[in-house]
Amino acid sequence: MARLSVHRAESRIKTLAHPGSVTVPSAGRVAVLLLLLSILVPIAVPAAEAGAQNITLKLAANVPANSLWDIGLKRMAAEFARASGGRVKIFIPPTTRTASDSDIIRDMKLDVDGALLNTYGLAYLYPDSLALSMPGLIGSDKEFDAVLAAVSPLIKSKLEDRYVVLALAKGGWVRFFSRSPIVYPSDLGKMRISLEPENGKEIQFMQSFDARVVTGSTADFLLQVNSNAVDAIYLSPIFTAALWSQLRGKIAYMSSFKVAPFLGAIVFTKASWERVPAELRPQLERIVLDISTQMSLDGAKIEEEAIKSLDGIRIPPEPADAAADWAKEMAQRRNGMLTQMFSIDFLEKMDEALANARRAK
Repeated sequence: MARLSVHRAESRIKTLAHPGSVTVPSAGRVAVLLLLLSILVPIAVPAAEAGAQNITLKLAANVPANSLWDIGLKRMAAEFARASGGRVKIFIPPTTRTASDSDIIRDMKLDVDGALLNTYGLAYLYPDSLALSMPGLIGSDKEFDAVLAAVSPLIKSKLEDRYVVLALAKGGWVRFFSRSPIVYPSDLGKMRISLEPENGKEIQFMQSFDARVVTGSTADFLLQVNSNAVDAIYLSPIFTAALWSQLRGKIAYMSSFKVAPFLGAIVFTKASWERVPAELRPQLERIVLDISTQMSLDGAKIEEEAIKSLDGIRIPPEPADAAADWAKEMAQRRNGMLTQMFSIDFLEKMDEALANARRAK
């Protein structure tokens, strides 16, 4: 554009320099050239500046104010602004703090650029990812690290035509919280368990243990417990600790074993992420990864502290025969109903990673 503008300026000067038989002095030609260049060359500048314009990315996040995740996202926003010299900014619309996962996904198709998604939000985009948080499949941090490393490339490749997955990280663990102890698989048959109504696969899974499912949101759980409508739920100890003043005396037991992990994913639409200057993307991606890793580490410490704060909770030990029973039941479901819920290639990657992690113990 700049070369074209200069060429046109020179052509125009020649026309001005020879209007009929009039000759413009050499000094005058130079003055005219400088004048025209000062007018025409800036025409090329907006194209050069377009790549340097400020970009604001709207990031949806249903997280409580001042929580671990809220603080992490604020730090990410500050680091984006610092690393990009103010060219790339993160804005979290306040309305998304109470939005459902489905609402957030819908907004990403409209005017939201990205989101911090939990297990269920990611499953809206890629249903197989829910297998990571199905109860009983993964039982330790070591196993989850191995599985996440194995399936992350698959998740990213399945979404890459529409989304850019910048980070997949551990979000903590859920445990059974119940009126009576849950130690053996058969204990579930004695329970009325609260589950979100849209979590069809988990409902089917729990029903396969003869558990009686009562649907309701996590917020509904307090009402369900107080009205004696449910006996159990599987929930994060962090969330349980926040509600403990209302649950104390109504929920007596927490499982000693971890029921399932849940994860967090920072995802942007492909179109939105490509608005970020290409030279900045690698550094911003490292920032997201570093902060996500730190949030996972901090979350583990907070979860440990949350469990300690549950005064009066009882944690029955898991006998060896109980662990064997769970393994047997899970193997049957892995080769049965789970093959109907999730793709074989995803399950096989999980199987291989789990086998390697367990051999390395």
